[in-house]
Amino acid sequence: MTASVNTGRAAGGGLRLLIAGKFASTVAYATSWVLLPLYVYEASGSAIAAALASASNVVPFLLFGLLAGSMVDRSSPTRLMAWMECANAAVLLCVPLLVATVGAGPVALCLIGFASATAYVWFDVASAAAVPALAGKDGVFRANSRLWTVTTVLTAVAAPLGLFLLDALRLGPTFAVLAGCYLVSALLIALVRLPADAEDRRPPGRGAVWAGIRFITAHPLLRVYTAVNVGVGLSAGAVYGMLVVFASEALDLDTDDYRMAWIIAASGVGALCGALLAPRFKSAPPIPVARWMIGVELALLLAYAAAPDWTLAAAALLCWNTVHTCFLVVGVSVRQTATPQSLQGRVNAVGRMIVWGSVPAGTLLCGWLTDAIGPRPALAALAVCALASLVAAMRAPRGLRAESTTTEPPSMKKVSQ
Repeated sequence: MTASVNTGRAAGGGLRLLIAGKFASTVAYATSWVLLPLYVYEASGSAIAAALASASNVVPFLLFGLLAGSMVDRSSPTRLMAWMECANAAVLLCVPLLVATVGAGPVALCLIGFASATAYVWFDVASAAAVPALAGKDGVFRANSRLWTVTTVLTAVAAPLGLFLLDALRLGPTFAVLAGCYLVSALLIALVRLPADAEDRRPPGRGAVWAGIRFITAHPLLRVYTAVNVGVGLSAGAVYGMLVVFASEALDLDTDDYRMAWIIAASGVGALCGALLAPRFKSAPPIPVARWMIGVELALLLAYAAAPDWTLAAAALLCWNTVHTCFLVVGVSVRQTATPQSLQGRVNAVGRMIVWGSVPAGTLLCGWLTDAIGPRPALAALAVCALASLVAAMRAPRGLRAESTTTEPPSMKKVSQ
């Protein structure tokens, strides 16, 4: 009994260290991804160059996600996280080095952004694998709520923080400070001690890179949640990526209008509320939760698209992002609860790839439709993707639960070993 209590206390302390490490890491990550596209645009005057800088934040997950998942499942997640934070610090330190020598041109900054995002792929997948090991199956909802709350708040303040640092310190010293944040994160995470069973890793065998996809397709509940996330992600990409364009073209707001800031703030408040609400759905049946959340999200998306003024648009956006973020946190928690520890890296890598692929695709599609038919019809058209997800959730058996497969199915054992 005493050993079990001590193990629980150690895991709780490890989770607090993990959250503190994620805090420092998110400061560096979110701020650098505000500054990089901005500085590339200022240095080049090219919207295409700025778009490439932003895209370099997404592409590495699509290229390396499966490989990262396989590596996480054959090593210690926290050890890998600490090394990736050190690698990211080294990458960001290239900025002050270039500034002091040959200069930091747009091409060099895009390459630095790509390298930084690549290190983050391994860090993010390893973080998803570490959470259930530290929190246990019963604690993943609460742990994910805390992590999403931290990242949501810090992402919201990343832009003003980055601009303040850039104005006060200039480019090179700013990125040196951000590199220091990564090193602080590495130190905190290196102090985390996972339970013995989570540290005992078996090297994946032949075909193990694809084990995450195979496990999801073999698990009825995860198969449904993964499928509906595609449509939800596409519609969310339309909202997130076109937020400023929608406010400008549909609501007739100038980019420097204070009401634009209130609309953006409403989205951030909604994300915070959604992260805080997610643990309340821990004991609820997943399929009915998915049905209701996607249905409400769809209705709020249409209300946002039809909003006649900025106040109603901000209110609809706040409510929409509350439901959307809550659905995302619930989905991550369900996936972690249903997945055995030996497959956490690979299964969560697939889930993250779905999100990182569908959201920018939704943004691009909505941008193209906006040029063709206008912002309101374009946003309403992308709501069809959420409707497709709702239909998929309605067709799924109501009684599917995450606990139905907490160990690897027999067909998966050879893959993960």
